[in-house]
Amino acid sequence: MLDRTKAPETYEIDAITLQVAEVNHLRNGARMHMIKSETQPVIRLDFVFKAGKWFESKTGASDLAAKMLLEGSLNHTAKQIADKVAFYGASFENNHGYDRTEFTLYCLSKYVEELLPLVLDVLQNPVFPEEEYNLLKKRTIQNIKVQRQKNSYLATHSFTKQLFGEQHPYVFGFDEGDLESLTKEDLQQFYRSRFITQELEVFACGAIDDYMQRYLEREIQQLNIQPSKASHTFPQKEETARAAEKTNLVLVEDSLQSSIRMGRIFPHISDQDYLQLLVLNEVFGGYFGSRLMRNIREDKGYTYGIYSVISPKEETSLFYIGTDVGYTFTDKTIAEIVKEIKTLQQEEIPEEELSTVKNYMLGKFLNDINTIFDQCDRYKRIVLYGLSHNHYNDFVTTIRTTTSAELLNLANQYLQEEDLYTAIAGRKE
Repeated sequence: MLDRTKAPETYEIDAITLQVAEVNHLRNGARMHMIKSETQPVIRLDFVFKAGKWFESKTGASDLAAKMLLEGSLNHTAKQIADKVAFYGASFENNHGYDRTEFTLYCLSKYVEELLPLVLDVLQNPVFPEEEYNLLKKRTIQNIKVQRQKNSYLATHSFTKQLFGEQHPYVFGFDEGDLESLTKEDLQQFYRSRFITQELEVFACGAIDDYMQRYLEREIQQLNIQPSKASHTFPQKEETARAAEKTNLVLVEDSLQSSIRMGRIFPHISDQDYLQLLVLNEVFGGYFGSRLMRNIREDKGYTYGIYSVISPKEETSLFYIGTDVGYTFTDKTIAEIVKEIKTLQQEEIPEEELSTVKNYMLGKFLNDINTIFDQCDRYKRIVLYGLSHNHYNDFVTTIRTTTSAELLNLANQYLQEEDLYTAIAGRKE
């Protein structure tokens, strides 16, 4: 019988074991990664194309092209696609990103044979219907106008422009009018040039037995999307000129709040410093008990929430601090952020505080690999970012062994005030 007077035993995490994927090279050039688990009768299929914002020649083409695939194919209208997915209690979604575009099917394993032909038809035979395109473009432009009323949107947009340059693909969001000149033909050209079977990564995870594996391989290798005769490789994007001014104010008249974004470009996820920087970030602003939260939320009361994030991309990483404050506290909040950075650079983190952060990070990581889908997401990151298969064991080891002295050195190397860019959307006192 459970003795509730005694605390449960705790154990050190020495290493973690993720489910091993079986990788098959299909005849059509695609790679299929299979992670099998019989615990639940469900399957998830991710079709990941190198068709993100990075490869655009016209702003917005990758985003709208991906969405248009769900608006009708040779054999299904948009309504028929949605109705069939709903009939089987499934989910078929698109996720467009900076580097990749992916289409994800969740369904019960017994319905895969009903739904996979639909998915393949959508991917291979889009028709880009005129009426649906006009409606999608109109909705998207309207959504942009709505989003641009929000200080948080304007601040992040301005901040990423400062960091990467005006036309860089890692700039967040859109300027007003960006999509006005975009045509249906632009989307079709992007599809023909970037949705290429030879560059496709397929991740299948869940209840996959031998029969299901053979079925998936047989059907998916029938997918054959060839590049158009026009070149399907766009020039590599180079960093354009960054802003000369380190601080930019996007004035929003009569706004009672200001959104603040502050940060810089960080090393790539494969860099030797990256994992230790995750620990430093967690102490600084990565969780609810972080120093930024304790100071600016709990002690000063300037905001309901403040955070810092390291966001990896396939070409680089972005570090930034984000918060929304009453406009009269804008300068005071920035001053307190700088103060916390200087503390990290001048004083070693107390052992008790660092131990709490490490335990939190390890516990959260274990929770984040709880399901087969979670483990597939971790494996997918290894593949798409070109990481070592020991990456997550290195992650655990780094968390356990990183010292306060090492974090102090990293704070001095990567958080110098003169290297940080700041964007404010709203107004100042």
